[in-house]
Amino acid sequence: MLEWMQKHKKYLVITVWVSALALVFASMVEWGGGGFSAVSSDSVAKVGDIYVSRQEYQRKYDQIYDNVAEYMRQAGLLDDGKPIPEIEQEAFRILVQEKLLEMVAKDIGVNATLNEILETLLNTPEFQDATHTFNREQYENLLQANRWNSADYEAFVAKALLQEKMQNFPIMPVATLETNAFISAGKIEDFVELKLLTKESVLKNTTLQTTDTQIHSYWEKNKSKYYEPAKYEIVYIALDMSRVSADEHVLEKFYQDNKSKYNNLSFEQSLNEVKADYNKAILSFASAYMVTINKKIVENDKSLQIKASDVITPLDYQSLSLMQKHFDDDLDIKDVALRDIPLYTLKLNDNESEYSSLVAAIRNGEGLLAPLEYAENLWIVPYVIEKIPKQPLTFEKAKELVNSDLIEEKRNEEFKKIIYNRFAHADKKGVGDIIPIHLSLWQEQDSKSYKQLLSLGLSTQDMRQALDYIMRYNKQEGVVFLGSDRALLFKVTKQKMPNYVDLTNITNAEDEALQEAKVKDLRNAMLEYAMKHYKVIDYRRQN
Repeated sequence: MLEWMQKHKKYLVITVWVSALALVFASMVEWGGGGFSAVSSDSVAKVGDIYVSRQEYQRKYDQIYDNVAEYMRQAGLLDDGKPIPEIEQEAFRILVQEKLLEMVAKDIGVNATLNEILETLLNTPEFQDATHTFNREQYENLLQANRWNSADYEAFVAKALLQEKMQNFPIMPVATLETNAFISAGKIEDFVELKLLTKESVLKNTTLQTTDTQIHSYWEKNKSKYYEPAKYEIVYIALDMSRVSADEHVLEKFYQDNKSKYNNLSFEQSLNEVKADYNKAILSFASAYMVTINKKIVENDKSLQIKASDVITPLDYQSLSLMQKHFDDDLDIKDVALRDIPLYTLKLNDNESEYSSLVAAIRNGEGLLAPLEYAENLWIVPYVIEKIPKQPLTFEKAKELVNSDLIEEKRNEEFKKIIYNRFAHADKKGVGDIIPIHLSLWQEQDSKSYKQLLSLGLSTQDMRQALDYIMRYNKQEGVVFLGSDRALLFKVTKQKMPNYVDLTNITNAEDEALQEAKVKDLRNAMLEYAMKHYKVIDYRRQN
């Protein structure tokens, strides 16, 4: 039985499993076939001899959905209540991954003990009273509020502990040979001549011409790139939620009306959540108002106070307060006078950058859309009244854009041509500044190498890309293009091997990196073992 765990390495999740499973998942999964069975109707998959229940599949789906719901809303992705295939597949993949680990654990004799489960429960803050002591009544009430029974939850804890053990599986100490090989490779010092050239400086005296024939030919090959963007028009209400204020009496009434959702917490304990829910309710009330005037919007009823706007205009304080008063006093939204809640129109297109999330929601929606946060504390309830699809541009309308793109393409080609020519003639006079680079030390921001690379005009990302190219392709000299407008000429002039003292003085960071590398090797071995020994059957299509 495994007792030892690398608790200081909890951040080391099994990334190799995630990436590898994503690549080979389709090939390793078999579809369940041949009609329905009592087992498969309650299960979505079988991994080895372990079944994935429909209940845990739904629970994992809900967990992932809750994690991405806010992002979906901000991105303007509408929730129509139907299952989302991408989340279904991710939930399935994660559960299969967990079951594969359970099968490996079973084979090698790893499990979670009763004492470990008990210790976890006793030390869970949510189950403790004010004296930080485990409170069984509080434990059972919280489970009940979340629709768990104690047996299922304790089984869940056992699986979580098992997963943690497998993800932090102990390995043999790093051998001396491994240490020497790893450290010596990282401490080799390369002396590299580097010179950064920009397209702007290289082509500053170069003028490139285009002909009508070239422009037209380029347009024929790339005409799908040139179009007038899709256009949209909306009628909306916008709310600045930082202006929404409610006194304690109003919030406590709201809490009492919705008490069941706060898991038996007192008003004071749930105050922040109550405030957030109250704001959401005001937004829903604004949506309800838009629903009541839906027909008038469609018919362009003149009784609506609709004004044109170039930017999103939130309700003024008076209108917002009136809407909030109707909500607080449980008044019918239909009784709000049309003149008191002004509406605005706004025209947008696919090229909008300021309101990109709003445009995405409009593009994928029709009619009244869900409230959307377009800036911090600023929300909009939009109603789409017009959509004009994108239209291809004729050659005449696109000619100026096409010519600009063609010239830029010619500049890129000329830039590369000149760079390669300069590199070909750089041998005798050298490339540029000589910078000593340690493979393992260059990215330390206080190192001499890093500061020298920075002085050349390279960002950290540039350094990573350039040095990755130099090390990966094992070339003594060459050119690394950093995007389309910069080029780095390099020439490795010599190498310096580490001495004995450098090899024996291992830093904590180096020791940790070496240990992590060995952990990854173990993950690969576990993955290969699992793929060879355990069959995965997917029952979802059958069901």
